[in-house]
Amino acid sequence: MSKTSAKILLVAVFIARGTSFLFSKTLLQSLSPTSILAVRFLLAFLILAVIFHKKLLQCDRNSFRGGIILGALYTLCMFFEMYGLRYVDTGVSSLVENMAIVMVPLFIAVLTRTLPKKKTLFCAFLAVVGVGFLSITQYSSGGSHTGMILTILAAVTYAICIMATEKVSRDAEPVTIGIIQLGTMGVLSLLASLASGDFGMPQTGRQWGLLMLLVLLCSCFGFAFQPLGQKYVAAEEAAVLTVVNPLTASLMGILIAGESLSLLKAVGYALILTALFLYNRKARGAGHG
Repeated sequence: MSKTSAKILLVAVFIARGTSFLFSKTLLQSLSPTSILAVRFLLAFLILAVIFHKKLLQCDRNSFRGGIILGALYTLCMFFEMYGLRYVDTGVSSLVENMAIVMVPLFIAVLTRTLPKKKTLFCAFLAVVGVGFLSITQYSSGGSHTGMILTILAAVTYAICIMATEKVSRDAEPVTIGIIQLGTMGVLSLLASLASGDFGMPQTGRQWGLLMLLVLLCSCFGFAFQPLGQKYVAAEEAAVLTVVNPLTASLMGILIAGESLSLLKAVGYALILTALFLYNRKARGAGHG
């Protein structure tokens, strides 16, 4: 796969993930977060296991280990995201979570003991101020500190997931990793749901319809093929492409779910999106050098 094809694939993946916020928010009105995650990821695993059964039978140690690692990390990320969605709007959740775009280079700078570039720091500052504005809007509309804290934790773990995906995909079969990752997420979510005693299955056609959109569009495609794209694209470049995720979620939240767009909220959106686009310009310029 060429690098250009891999980037196109990742853009499609992140758009698919962007739609998941609205579907999940709607399902949370009748099902627990862990129930949704358990059914969603177990069904996705079964579907992909049937389609790619030959790859699973040829699974090597690196692919299996990589899938388990990513599955555990993404389960934690999804727990934060889903429980945060109970308290915040879909657009806010997606924008805050996708601060991972500017978190990745900051984390890499810490790990490599190098100073991040000034533009990265400026983008991070804009994003943090934007989150502050969004936090005010959520509190003023009856929200709580809990939702924003959980959503910020989702952003931190998502940044870690992006870096981990690049590392484990290098010497392993990416599709196999994605399938095992989904299975791991399904099992861990099911165990958590059973332990908390809140496991439940969808009961209506609408619930099943939304859940199958999550399974087929967001999980089978979104999660399973991200490792394939990231095998050919560096972590920082992949983080840049995630800008389409919050754009998708924000537009769907406003246009479909009817989420309000106050002045403070618009300022927060603008600051975070500006940070993401500025970082995008920086990365493109670096790529040509």
